[in-house]
Amino acid sequence: MSFKRFRKFLRNEAGNYAIMFGLTVFPILGGVALAVDYTNIQRYRGAVQDSLDAAALATAKEYSSGVTGTALEDYAKDFFDSNLPNFIPAGNVDLGVSLVDSQIVDTNGDPAIIKTVKLDASLEYDSFVAQVLGYDKFDLGISSQVALGNITVEVAMVMDNSGSMSQNGKITSERDTAKQLVDTIFAAGANSNKPNPVSFSLIPFSAMVNVDPGNAGEEWMDTNGWSPIHNENLNWKTYITSNPTQFNGAGFQEQVSNVWKWRSRFSLYSLMGINWTGCVEERPWPYNTTDDSVTTGIGSVDAAKVTQDSSSSDLAKLYVPIFAPDEPDSTYVYKSGSGTYTSKDWYNYNNNYAYDWRRPRPTNPSKLQQLYYNTDYTAYNNGSNFNYSSGVIQSHQNARQDWIWRYQADTFGYSESGYSSGPNLGCTTTPVTPLTTSKTTIKSSIDAMGANGNTNIQAGVAWGWRTLSPKIPFTGGRDPSDTTNRKYMIVLTDGNNTYNPSSTPNETTYGAWGYGKQGRIENGLSSSDLAGT
Repeated sequence: MSFKRFRKFLRNEAGNYAIMFGLTVFPILGGVALAVDYTNIQRYRGAVQDSLDAAALATAKEYSSGVTGTALEDYAKDFFDSNLPNFIPAGNVDLGVSLVDSQIVDTNGDPAIIKTVKLDASLEYDSFVAQVLGYDKFDLGISSQVALGNITVEVAMVMDNSGSMSQNGKITSERDTAKQLVDTIFAAGANSNKPNPVSFSLIPFSAMVNVDPGNAGEEWMDTNGWSPIHNENLNWKTYITSNPTQFNGAGFQEQVSNVWKWRSRFSLYSLMGINWTGCVEERPWPYNTTDDSVTTGIGSVDAAKVTQDSSSSDLAKLYVPIFAPDEPDSTYVYKSGSGTYTSKDWYNYNNNYAYDWRRPRPTNPSKLQQLYYNTDYTAYNNGSNFNYSSGVIQSHQNARQDWIWRYQADTFGYSESGYSSGPNLGCTTTPVTPLTTSKTTIKSSIDAMGANGNTNIQAGVAWGWRTLSPKIPFTGGRDPSDTTNRKYMIVLTDGNNTYNPSSTPNETTYGAWGYGKQGRIENGLSSSDLAGT
């Protein structure tokens, strides 16, 4: 626009443009001022709210540890001021601290009192631009509350007890740290209005998890040999008895005094005069990572109705006791013509605790049992085999590992600890402590932990979860629908999973997954789980 046209615009009285411009310029500027200050107010409010929330959480924790009164107020103010951003002058904020009791109805319909720590902040905001409209200051009220005593907590401590934890004082540090945690959480729980607000479980793990030998007869244990993994490494056709026997559905039975009885790994422990020390194998995938439980009363199901095919999904949920088989001798004796000779097989096995060729002679043996007994040295040469109507048994070295008669005839006088050899090999930890509200019980269990064996983190984690579950085998966990309960699992370990490889046909040492040759390790663990094994 030229200068002449601009002067003409100012002289023009037709539309009163100059008057309208004068009337609107201040409201426009005022609106802009308020917008700028509103943005800043929101920034200040957010910063104060963040500092207030952090102070409320910290103050609630301090209150739970026993700090009250003026000391609690001073702590809250110091914490709040230290977290307040520099662009907000501390003198512009006043802070109030109070404890508030409110009555509610909990998820069970029962009345309950909630105690909260409440922090109230009053922020005086100095206007930057809105002063043109006469607004020098804005007063803002901000609050934050943290509830106390209205929840319960369940904590599963999954603790590495493998051999490497004995190095550099790690097991001692682990024990001390765990006990400090127990003391802290129980101290906080003392302020709760709920009964038994704190529960702890302890899951020591190494190569396996010990579920306590006292649970041998529970319905969730596979006392009958029904699980699809129960009879791995056991050839029941080599069981020596004068009684009738049969394979019935899911497992093997022997008729004693006209009553059919299931035979299982527990039967072998009994034959050997050795106690099962409490460790279990990992269940078949996918139950190795779940808390699925067997059908109630499966242990008392009519044996005639049990079949592996029809019930396999439920039978696979049973927990199988470990039984590290007697691995075969590297030497053997055989007859050739009139001579007796000693020879040696290819492999040396570590867990060899019985003599392969010793067996009891049955009273009135069956034809098949006579065949077994009378061919000690002639039929069992390395690599030879013989047939019978229900299958083939091979006498090569690794097949001897499955022969059951060895457990019926030998004398076993070694330790049951599981440290060196025997059917409990690898069971080196103390038993799981289910959820308990006793601080003394859980701390005593922590003190009892030792360090020995390989590392199976997944087994520890799975059993940690099961202790928090309301399902069997451990039913102490509160129902997951309880919104006033919190479940926590803490895992302490110093390394990766370890599963020792073996140059023998077993492919690995015996462990919670059985042997590597059975393929359960790869089926149950992901590639990342197997990294470093």
